[in-house]
Amino acid sequence: MQHFRYRAQVDERDCGTACLAMVAKTYGHDVSIAKIRRLAKTNLEGSTALGLKKAAERMNFDVKAIRADMTLFEKDNQIPFPFIVHVQKPDHGQLLEHYYVVYGVTKNKIKIADPDPDVKKRTMTHAEFEEQWTGVALFFAPNPEFKPEKESRRGFSGLSSVIIKQKGLVANIVVASLFVTLISIVGSYFLQLLVDEYVPNNMMSTLAIVSLGLISAYLFQQVMAYVQQYLLIILGQRLSIDIILSYVRHLFKLPMSFFYTRRVGELTSRFNDANSVIEAVASSILSLFIDMVIVIIMAVVLLSYNAQLFLITALSIPVYTFVILVFVKAFSRLNHETMRAGANLEAAVIERLTGMETIKALGAEQSGYDEIDQNYVRFLKRSFSKARLTAIQESLKGTLKLVFQVFVLWYGANLVVQNRLTIGELMAYNALLGYFTEPLQTIINLQSKIQSAIVAAHRLQEIYAVSSEFDGEENLLPIEKQDLTIRFENISFEYQYNQPIFDRLDLTIQNNEKIALVGVFGSGKSTLAKLLVRFFDLEVNHGKISINHHDICQFKKETLRSSITYVPQEAHLFTGTIIENLLLGVKEPVQPEAIYRAVEIAGIKEDIEKMAQGFHTEINDAGTLSGGQRQRLSLARALLTDSQVLILDESTSNLDLLTEKKVIDNLLALEDKTIIFVAHRLAVAERADRLVMLDHGRIVADGKHAALLGTNEAYTNLVQQ
Repeated sequence: MQHFRYRAQVDERDCGTACLAMVAKTYGHDVSIAKIRRLAKTNLEGSTALGLKKAAERMNFDVKAIRADMTLFEKDNQIPFPFIVHVQKPDHGQLLEHYYVVYGVTKNKIKIADPDPDVKKRTMTHAEFEEQWTGVALFFAPNPEFKPEKESRRGFSGLSSVIIKQKGLVANIVVASLFVTLISIVGSYFLQLLVDEYVPNNMMSTLAIVSLGLISAYLFQQVMAYVQQYLLIILGQRLSIDIILSYVRHLFKLPMSFFYTRRVGELTSRFNDANSVIEAVASSILSLFIDMVIVIIMAVVLLSYNAQLFLITALSIPVYTFVILVFVKAFSRLNHETMRAGANLEAAVIERLTGMETIKALGAEQSGYDEIDQNYVRFLKRSFSKARLTAIQESLKGTLKLVFQVFVLWYGANLVVQNRLTIGELMAYNALLGYFTEPLQTIINLQSKIQSAIVAAHRLQEIYAVSSEFDGEENLLPIEKQDLTIRFENISFEYQYNQPIFDRLDLTIQNNEKIALVGVFGSGKSTLAKLLVRFFDLEVNHGKISINHHDICQFKKETLRSSITYVPQEAHLFTGTIIENLLLGVKEPVQPEAIYRAVEIAGIKEDIEKMAQGFHTEINDAGTLSGGQRQRLSLARALLTDSQVLILDESTSNLDLLTEKKVIDNLLALEDKTIIFVAHRLAVAERADRLVMLDHGRIVADGKHAALLGTNEAYTNLVQQ
């Protein structure tokens, strides 16, 4: 077992998984929080103790879960450290479900690691600990099959490839920067000659020529400065493409299960993280390739003026470095706090703006605002603390700079009096000093930017650690355009451990069959539909879903979803025209006749024709269309994908009875499609070829409406409710 290593949670619901990551790392098993989230079945409410136990067991740990009291910490007990405890942590007047890692105990203190980066490691008295502890503890020990692993990570160091890609651009920036600096050095020499030679010797004609030459050099310098800034802008944009767009591209490749278990604000806050990384990468490039070269050149130049003056200047380097190192730990903590507070604020704003209709309907504007206000105050406090610390550090560095400058002038003046240095040389040295200290400070100041970038890169890494759902699909089968028979065989599935949705369910859907899945809320209808399009995947030995006797895991997801289109109840439209929304997801050119037919089947054609600009009417998802219109437009969009199987998950729930009947009749008349209706209302079940009723993940009725009504107790009770 290695020395205990701390690990902070990345997002608000990651406390349990971060604790398990700390325990695993103590045994040399370095695994991402993202992977542990998946193993523990972490959701928007966090991780359960059972989920952490199961996740550890799948990493080949033996786990002992107990409920105990404070006698556990008595002297005679041999406690295996570290272990995880479940606590109720006080937070702004509330008790939050939370986890700690206990990694040591003394007579009066308990050493805990809080995954909250605001706290980290701390000691608690036995009384303090007892007040928070719920009594639940998880103990871990590697079993014989345990093998420590280390996941490859795309952290800050992994960004070297991004820098190498832009090596030509970086070289041009370096050259332009060197020209700017060299001309500044020449200008300082002019100052020396002006004081020591031209004025005392009345060399006015030479002065005029040199001045004109220097003006020309300065004009060239400004051109180079413009070129430098222009190239830096291009570099920043290219880094944005490589870092930010690659993050967005990765998000689009992640499975739906990832989005079901994370808040949108936590994902969008990573854009700020990406900007921190970009800024640090750009700064690192400049400092490593420009400032280092300039510092070396200026050190040689200053040394050539006077070795003793340069020694005073060089003494400033360790002093500056010490000032930077003193603040390293505090900056690291504040960077974590500020980024997490920003993510929570962004999540709160997005959630409340998205749910504004509900807030207005309940008259809950004040409570909705209060939540944002509290998050914003926390963000401001952390931002203020970070800014204040930065200001203190800058003040100290500014003071040191002025002090050393005074020392240089004082000692230089003594050298002038002793005729060991001319006034011109002292003035030139003082002018050149800034070209040495400024890049030197920039190099030293990289600490804070790199710290921010490391934190940001770690947060980005936790997203990159989630594999694309399309990985390894290169050699999978395409789905042939033929009759499709769908079979669910011995299906077992659960979102949370010990909370099964299905238990050995079997169901066959024939080609072109129109089937209605009915049942009360929570019976598993939508889950069954999402399993078919692989928004969730079955675990090994939990059954099989097949199409024409081929497991759906043998098909590429892209071709699977082009053959089976899932239409959710909440029809989401995107800002743009109606025609743009209709053609979303259409892979091949569509004839106008097909568009007219789709909107007619969906019962939305007349509504579109009544609009001022018809199919070119601008819409968005914020209320331009009614709920029923959005559902019908979404249905027409699904029909245009020309898939062989349609899954309609409550896709007519917002329609009035007459419109719903018309749309359902149109759909039932499609002879070349298999349609799976997921419905609560029985208007669909009454007319479908077949209805299947689910109850607690089991099929309790299967047949036609007329045959089941009165003969099947479960279905009859459903109808009579």
